[in-house]
This record gives sequence, structure tokens and C-alpha cells, in this order.
Amino acid sequence: MPPLATLRAFDAAARHLNFRLAAEELNVTHGAVAQQVRALEASLGVALFEREPRGLALTPTGRAFHPQIRRAFALIAGAMAGIEPTQAHERRGVTVTVTPSFAARWLIPRLGSFSALAPDVEVRVLASEATERLGGPGLPDLAVRLSAPPFDRALEAQRLLADDLFPVCSPALAATLATPADLLGTTLLHDAHDAWPLWLELANARAPLTAGKRFSQTALALGAALDGQGIALAPFALVADDLAQHRLVAPFGTDIRLVSERAFYLLTPKLARTRPEVALFRSWLLDESKPRAEPGV
Repeated sequence: MPPLATLRAFDAAARHLNFRLAAEELNVTHGAVAQQVRALEASLGVALFEREPRGLALTPTGRAFHPQIRRAFALIAGAMAGIEPTQAHERRGVTVTVTPSFAARWLIPRLGSFSALAPDVEVRVLASEATERLGGPGLPDLAVRLSAPPFDRALEAQRLLADDLFPVCSPALAATLATPADLLGTTLLHDAHDAWPLWLELANARAPLTAGKRFSQTALALGAALDGQGIALAPFALVADDLAQHRLVAPFGTDIRLVSERAFYLLTPKLARTRPEVALFRSWLLDESKPRAEPGV
């Protein structure tokens, strides 16, 4: 039987059809993946890939071989998932990785409802801007990422929430803003996405004369907006509760919005869904993200 490492390298390369992406998934070098694939081909005595100028293509043998390897890995993962904790004090758990702003502004305020639904499931929230590998031992079970298709074929991607941006500010500041032209004397609160120039162009408005403030995360810019320090851009998902409670106001409504190609996507390894707690948490996330009515102002 070929070494397991060669089969893992083949599986990743067959899914991505790219040695570099396979290497990133496996946390090894591009050369290591290529070497493992060559070793597997030598062991089997057949070519599994055709090396083309723009990437890889599976040979007929490779196409026939890959589904069987996927099923074998699925059987291994299922066996591992079926090993339940034997100690009474051990708890079922699910780990989700999300961006810090999504954690602070959307997920954490809603976690109480999941705890009420499943009090025996421990939720571990990993807030990080980094793209994490998912589904392996010691790795997060699922992720919410601000991204756009295409996604890794080993992941099930479900669009949760839009990322269309519109301005929000405190009620006191909103009282001084009748039209986008009034932004000329206002402080703009920028985040790492720096979308204000595009929104101003969309609204046919000039940039303010005053210096703005810049933050590394959207949640920080929104914190400054809540404090009345200026006006920020945000998607409805991250400000829905503040708008409903009138802590923030959309001074120009939500019709003038910067439509984004990206959205918040729920990413779940297809094998991870065999765990009941992961399936339950995923279903809860989908229910919580169902559309809510947006305010006009």
C-alpha cells in the first residue's frame, strides 16, 4: 500500500488541480506535494495527472482513482467522528472561526440563543483575520468569512449575509446631515476595506475637508460611530441591532449603498457535517441569518 502522505497529497492536488493550493492546504511546500505525487505515480506505475501550462488535469486513471481515495478518507473521518467522549465531564463542542468584527457585531450577541437551544454543546469562537484550515484534528469545524466564490470543492459554502455598505452614525450627528453633500464638514471613519472613496463617487459627493480616522477593523470604526466621532460605512448585518435600537442611524437611508461582490459565507467541510453538534450549529447560523427588514433611515 502506498504511504498515506502520498495519498493525501494526491487527494489535495486532485481537488485543487494545483500543486501550490494543495501545498497551502497541507501546510507543506509546493515541491513536497509534487514529490509525493510523483512517488505515488511511481508506486502505482501509472500517471495520475497531466502537467499542463495552466495547471493540472487528471488522467482517466486519476479520475477513476480519486473518488475511491475520497471515500477512503471519508471512512477514516467518520470513524474518528464516531468516537464519543467517555468521561462524564467531557462536553461536546464546536469551534467556529470568524473575523473579529463579525464576532463582535453579529455572532456573540446571538450566542445566547444557541446556548438555550443546545446547553450541552460548548461553542469555541476563534476570532481571526487569517484564513484557517478547517475540519482536521485540532482545527476549526466551520468558518464564516467575507469572501466570494469559487471555494474549495471540499467545502460546502452557504451565503449568509450581504456586505453591501451604507453610511451610519449617531442620531446627534445624523441630525446635521440632510444629503451626502453635508459630509463635507464631517469626519469619515475608515476601516481596513477603505470603501469611502467608492461610496462618495457613487453618491456624487465630495470628500470631507477634515481629516478622517482609520481603524484596522470595522467593529472599531463602528465603535467610534456609536461614540459620535464620525460616520462609518457598514453592512446591514453588522448594524441591524443598533439601527433597531436607534443607537445608530442611516442618515441617507439604505438605498445609496455600495454593492459588494463579496458576502459573509458559511464554510463547512463536507465531512464535518457528520458530527451532530456541527450540523446543529450550522443549522442555527442559517436560521439566524435569514433576512430581516431593513429600516429606511
